[in-house]
Amino acid sequence: MKSKIKFIIIAAVILLVLGGVTAALLLTSPAEEEEAEEETVVESSLIFDKNPEDIEKLVISNEYGSYKIDRVGKDGIYMWTIVDYILAPISDTFINTALNGGATLTARKTVMENAEDLSIYGLTEPSAEYTVYFDDSDKTEITVKIGDPVPASSVYSYMSIGDEKTVYTVKNSDVAFAKSNSRDCVNKVVFTQKTAEDENDTTEYALVNKLTISRKDLDYDIVIDYDTRLEDENLIVANSSSYRMSEPVVLDIHPEKGADVMSAMFGLTASDFAQIRPEEGDLAQYGLDDPQLVVTADTNSGEFTLKIGNEAENGGYYGMACDINMVFIFDKASLPWLTAMPLDLTTNMITSHYIYNIDTISIECEGTDVTFDISGSGADDFGVSSDGKELDADAFKKFYQFILGAPSEQLYFGEVTGEPAATIEIKADDGNDVIEFYTIENRRTVIVLNGKPSFSCKTAYVDRLVQNVQKYLNGEEIIENW
Repeated sequence: MKSKIKFIIIAAVILLVLGGVTAALLLTSPAEEEEAEEETVVESSLIFDKNPEDIEKLVISNEYGSYKIDRVGKDGIYMWTIVDYILAPISDTFINTALNGGATLTARKTVMENAEDLSIYGLTEPSAEYTVYFDDSDKTEITVKIGDPVPASSVYSYMSIGDEKTVYTVKNSDVAFAKSNSRDCVNKVVFTQKTAEDENDTTEYALVNKLTISRKDLDYDIVIDYDTRLEDENLIVANSSSYRMSEPVVLDIHPEKGADVMSAMFGLTASDFAQIRPEEGDLAQYGLDDPQLVVTADTNSGEFTLKIGNEAENGGYYGMACDINMVFIFDKASLPWLTAMPLDLTTNMITSHYIYNIDTISIECEGTDVTFDISGSGADDFGVSSDGKELDADAFKKFYQFILGAPSEQLYFGEVTGEPAATIEIKADDGNDVIEFYTIENRRTVIVLNGKPSFSCKTAYVDRLVQNVQKYLNGEEIIENW
């Protein structure tokens, strides 16, 4: 029997009995993956079937050591916990699975009665053993020993009860809880995405309003914001991502390249933990007194924080997250913020105004100072003119594609002097941009975006820009490469 226990947890009782934080359990039947039957004949025999609500104590021994799950409380108000981890967040699933597994046992086949040598079945030194103490009228105590796997089977193992000599087979999935490491009882999921409260709740809980990445190997923060332009239903944004980088440079986040950085906090799970409730003086040994990475995020599911310190012996990293007073160990693969660089996450378009949102584009370079006036709201009525003269609208679209291709090859934060070799000013419904190009040494050019040096690129792009302005004005085909 796998029953469902309904009980009420009263805060006063928890504090009185535990003096700390434990997990309240709602015992439900655990989800089981049905394994393929490897024997054509199954002679099932129910050994015992009791109510998990009646378990007072469950003692488990296996290759990881011994531990016990204790029931605490009184007057029918109970909870179960592992005392060693009483101050850690407990996995309800782990405890529920153990209690439901410990409350019932079915032998799949009787192999031998009155076996003379239990060592043949691995039952003199069992791979796992558990004893269940029930609070029933008989105060029942049952010990189950798990032996070797049945030869040529991945589904069954040998099993015996207490000091009895009868050998059974048992389905591995029925007693898998007895082979679990007690450390698995600690809930290692540090942040989750909220779910809709009801059908009327339309909140986008996966949305990140702001993400900040601070690293010791960078002398700037990476800041990514939700693109509020998307809230204006009258605007069309050229980028399909929901996010824009605002620091150290302004660029649209690439929807695929930036996906992990923007979503990895939801369901972030540690692989292990190093210490429960560390004191302030303990943090130095993990590098958490001066972390190499700090991530903060304002999301519609709540505030997310993460600090990452030294590398752990297993190749992971020590970390603390979301005000949980534990030192976790995170696999490097779960920490995209640890190595992410700005240009790894973004599109290469310095400006991304949708062409039908633009009012004017002004370009000044090498004696040319021209303003293109753009009209229309779509492909059907799109038009371009300069000084009252109508120009080729289709050719201008190609020219604008060249402008969008201004290469953000490298970050550049140094100062620039002198006059720009070229300036592009864009005025649009969704904002304005001023892009200036300053030539520096080694045939490189610094791109200053809205007054801030941000990138460098090959000077060949600027040379081609100057040529293409004249080619467009002369009605010639522009050259796309440089």
